Amino acid sequence: MTETVSHKIVTVGGGTGTFVVLSGLRRFNDVDLAAIVSSADDGGSTGRLRDAFGILPPGDARQALVALAEEDTMLRTLFAYRFSKGDIAGHNFGNLFITALSQLLGSDSAALEEASRILRIKGRVLSVSDHPSQLLATLEDGTTIEGEHAIDDCAPGRSRIKTLALTEKKIISEAASETIRTADMIVLGPGDLYTSTIAALLHEGAQEAIRASIGKLVYILNLFTKTGQTEDYSAMMHVAEVERYAGRKIDAILVSTNSFPVETISRYAKEGEYEIVDDLGTDSRVHRLSLASIVIVPPVPEDPVPRSLVRHDAAKLADALMSLL
Repeated sequence: MTETVSHKIVTVGGGTGTFVVLSGLRRFNDVDLAAIVSSADDGGSTGRLRDAFGILPPGDARQALVALAEEDTMLRTLFAYRFSKGDIAGHNFGNLFITALSQLLGSDSAALEEASRILRIKGRVLSVSDHPSQLLATLEDGTTIEGEHAIDDCAPGRSRIKTLALTEKKIISEAASETIRTADMIVLGPGDLYTSTIAALLHEGAQEAIRASIGKLVYILNLFTKTGQTEDYSAMMHVAEVERYAGRKIDAILVSTNSFPVETISRYAKEGEYEIVDDLGTDSRVHRLSLASIVIVPPVPEDPVPRSLVRHDAAKLADALMSLL
């Protein structure tokens, strides 16, 4: 009887992009999944809980947990539920749950382990660090911006980011380092280039772990630029920035070839965001595939108008990643 080989795939980053990647990959039985999330998120519900309790930001971890949880379960729906009234308005149930576990167990890592057990997730969710961190962006005009939320705040025409760093030295956790070193594939992106993807690469020891890994380093190019962060950035510029902070050449680059409706492009243009120009030419590392989909987001009480958002298709993305193993 032939033993099934389990491929170790680790995602590094956070946000919706990582959620999509994990959602697609979890359907494969021969995959050992791990998600390493940033410790620098400081906005919204996550920021409020981080400030109040001094914990690792739970937002990206919660999204990864939900992505890896069994589908069509009430627990998964519950973890994604956001309150809209009272003192807890704006808070996400999953964030509150992780915070409560952290307080009860006395450890952020133990809280993620217990949440993983309760949700019966396929894989593991780890923070890149055992301690919260704070981002510091230095712009080309010399201006500095502190905090993930402030950097992420849309500011059309803002000077480009020259360097991104942490306000204080933080070390990658042993668990995160070991997970990267032993991975068969390390997936970066899609997601906000600086505040999601690169933010998780800034801890001391992260570059060393990536360079020491025997696995393929794969980058999934974003579909649109980001106002205030990557305005006028081409595909080549995205790749160059990822390699600068990863400390290693990317082995494979996934680029979506989809065309989008004029209405969708116009909507993004109003926000100062545009399709990323593919100037990677004949680079042999590039894999050009149909990877995107148009997702209609259901209306919320504060905004009854359905919004068309362009995202990567989870199944197509997972198939593309598996083909690279």
